[in-house]
Amino acid sequence: MAEHRHLATCDPQWVDFPKNLPEGTKVYSMNRNRDPITPQPGLDIAELDVAAREGAKITLRTYRKSESADAALPLFVYMHGGGFVTGGLETDDSTCRAIALETGLAVASVEYRLAPEHEFPVGFADCFDVVRWVCRALAAASADGQARLKTNLAKGFVLGGTSAGANFTAGISHLALEEALSPPLTGIVFLAGSFCHPDARPQTYLDRILSVDEITEAPGLTRQSIDYFAGRYGAPPEDRRVSPLLFGSHAGIADKAYFAICGLDPRRDEALLYERLLRDAGLETRSDVYPGLPHGFWTTCPDLPASREWLRKLIEAVRWMIQ
Repeated sequence: MAEHRHLATCDPQWVDFPKNLPEGTKVYSMNRNRDPITPQPGLDIAELDVAAREGAKITLRTYRKSESADAALPLFVYMHGGGFVTGGLETDDSTCRAIALETGLAVASVEYRLAPEHEFPVGFADCFDVVRWVCRALAAASADGQARLKTNLAKGFVLGGTSAGANFTAGISHLALEEALSPPLTGIVFLAGSFCHPDARPQTYLDRILSVDEITEAPGLTRQSIDYFAGRYGAPPEDRRVSPLLFGSHAGIADKAYFAICGLDPRRDEALLYERLLRDAGLETRSDVYPGLPHGFWTTCPDLPASREWLRKLIEAVRWMIQ
């Protein structure tokens, strides 16, 4: 989208990253860590395993306000980013804590399996299996585990994530509709999402998805790193599970959708396009665009004012989803 090129003008703090960041700014890199849970007053945080295909066990880290320990809450299933090859339960632990504490939802963060050890579609399938599991009246994994979630999906059933997790969200929301999964998703959250492999862009959208070719130098993500991650993940570009833009219709995949879009992100244009397509398909949508800021800046430097504003707006959007 040529009219959005101005959004890629780099914020001065991110020029020559990290040299111009304010003194003392913490910079975090992606890893696969799973650390012991650090307790936090006012929150109950626990882990449970869900049985997935091939005998695998997928760990969920769950968060809820302590005062709601016995209440059946709306649920947010969250999937971390990391290009399908890195990231883990620690990547967005602080975000999941804030959502649970500030919105009153239960949050379940998914530790899906990663490439290249587990190539496509393993990570996607793990997340979809978790979504199916929380929907089943009689959980195949463990009735005790289902009880520990203490959810009421009729109050709200939100699926979302950052980057790769947002990509999973789009594909799962379409396939859940095709399966007539019940209860249906009510909200979907796309944080720095990707929606189409660069080599599978439909001809009709070529003039609307330009940023993936034009943003070649940026902190966090470039076309070169996109191609690297795609190679490790091993998904066929035309597979709709990695290129959900290719679904023929986007109607009915949820009631509401929220987008956080980074201006200095190769994935910017496809997110702007996908938001428009969902809106045209009848979903209620909201989006926040961050000019000059790179892909997933809030994960890299969570203490910057822009990152705190991102979190504030995300919490506001999640509240809107369950109104």
